[in-house]
Amino acid sequence: MKREEIEEKYKWDLSKMYKNKEEFQKDFQEVKQSLPEIEKYKGKFLENAEIFLEFMNLLEKINRKLEKLYTYAHLAVDVEPENAEMQELNANILGLAEETANKTVFIDLEILKNEESAKKVIENENCKKYTNMINHILRTKPHILSDETEEVLTMASGVIGSSYKTYSNIRPEFEPVIIDGKENFLNEETVKEFYKNPDEQVRKQAYEKLNIQYKKMANVYASTLEGTMKKDVFYSKIRKFKSPLDASVFGDEVTEELFYKVLENANKTYHNYYLEYLDVVKKLMNKDVLDMYDLRYPIVKEPSKKYTLDDAFELIYEATKKFGPEYTEIMKKAREERWIDYMPHEGKRHGAYSSGCYDSNPYILTSYIEDVESIFTLIHELGHSAHTYLSNHNQEYANSDYRIFVAEVASTVNENLLMQLLIQNCTDKEEKKYLYFKRLDEFIGCCYRQPFFAEFENKLHIKAANNEGLSNQTITDLYEKLSEEYYGGRVRIHELSKYSCYGVPHFYYNYYVYKYTVGMCVSSVIAKRVFNGDKNQIENYLNFLKSGSSKSPVELLKMAGVDPLDENLYKEAFENFKADLEEFKKLI
Repeated sequence: MKREEIEEKYKWDLSKMYKNKEEFQKDFQEVKQSLPEIEKYKGKFLENAEIFLEFMNLLEKINRKLEKLYTYAHLAVDVEPENAEMQELNANILGLAEETANKTVFIDLEILKNEESAKKVIENENCKKYTNMINHILRTKPHILSDETEEVLTMASGVIGSSYKTYSNIRPEFEPVIIDGKENFLNEETVKEFYKNPDEQVRKQAYEKLNIQYKKMANVYASTLEGTMKKDVFYSKIRKFKSPLDASVFGDEVTEELFYKVLENANKTYHNYYLEYLDVVKKLMNKDVLDMYDLRYPIVKEPSKKYTLDDAFELIYEATKKFGPEYTEIMKKAREERWIDYMPHEGKRHGAYSSGCYDSNPYILTSYIEDVESIFTLIHELGHSAHTYLSNHNQEYANSDYRIFVAEVASTVNENLLMQLLIQNCTDKEEKKYLYFKRLDEFIGCCYRQPFFAEFENKLHIKAANNEGLSNQTITDLYEKLSEEYYGGRVRIHELSKYSCYGVPHFYYNYYVYKYTVGMCVSSVIAKRVFNGDKNQIENYLNFLKSGSSKSPVELLKMAGVDPLDENLYKEAFENFKADLEEFKKLI
């Protein structure tokens, strides 16, 4: 299907931002002409509150227009990649954004050098909204080096960080999977479909052909992974952090305690629940020991039931109605004001997302194909959009953009609420089996698989910090050992299994994966309380959605009614998983 064949009501309406190219160019030129004004404040913007506020107003004006321009251009390109005019606009915006970043690089440095002046400025009532911004910069002071060293680090960053770039440019070619005598294309994406094949030999063939290629290129992958670990160690040491982990959690304003708490609960305290799940899978697949390629096999088939968009929105309104009329109105606005681009078509970007800025609607890209997965995707992205909408409408620009650490809470709370509703209303046993299986599988992905990855990544960082070489042998032997512990004898560790670590890009993300676990535990607990009508939880959660980045991530989660440092959060979340597992056992 081509985009022009789709009815307008199924496409997002970007004219709310810019009606035509002339309006776009007007903002573009205004930003470009404003950039020289920034130079006037260099060395002066902290002199007093009046000058500071004047400068911040100028920056806000520039940044808001720049973000609006970028949002419009990238949304347009994502649905019409062949539109040369939009491609040009998008390229121009990226260039303008880079120019703006270069013009404003002095801001943080001057705040760090003039701490007392910065603190005095935000004592002024009109400047208090910039308190978080100033404090966030000042807390980095112990880790900022001399101007000369910082300049050298900036110049060397491309070389120091080249390992991930090399990794991302590796394009392994896998042998095709043969099914009924026909060759089928295999890569990291298509393998997911082969793992769903009921023929075990197809799953095995796909698994082996994927990982044998990682084995062939193992030394290259080991080199890029070692380079990434050494890069993180280098930056943590030169910036005077205790460890790479300490450096990573510093950016999220959390501590190492949270990281280790997540690993302790997932990999030890409640790990037996996952092993119980594997026992159920073994029974359903009639196998004494599972193989690695069985782990992504859908032991319960997805129902063929179809849902129109009307059906989907009725379920979405019902699932989120406990949040009250204001939240429901946002869901309705998203549909009626055409925030959403629904239909798959030629050239459209794959996947789904919610994207917007302070001066636009929070637009959603998705590919709706009338199955239950499409509804889950839609309500997930609507969760992001509602979070953005409420933050933007309740916070000033300076505190509106919530942090990545809490970004997935709103989306997964919505998914959990939809799941609760579907399970409660389900009368078909097979459909209910699927719903429980889906919820168990998603919890495992976030709350068991990711902490396993996190433990592996942490051990690699520790080895690198201790100047231990990270050869292919060292890396793969460690992964194999941790895999054996993780699967507890329920899964056969294939000779090629240890090389699968080279297909996981998350090991290059500097301690990112444990955040999935925090987000899922938080959303599991919040959603269950909300579904059960806990009025305090509902009020707390809505306040969280309205708070943007006005507090640190941990403070925001506490505001939402959950404390990521409290053992009870993880107990409640993993017990929810255990309860789902018991219900699933009864159904089968």
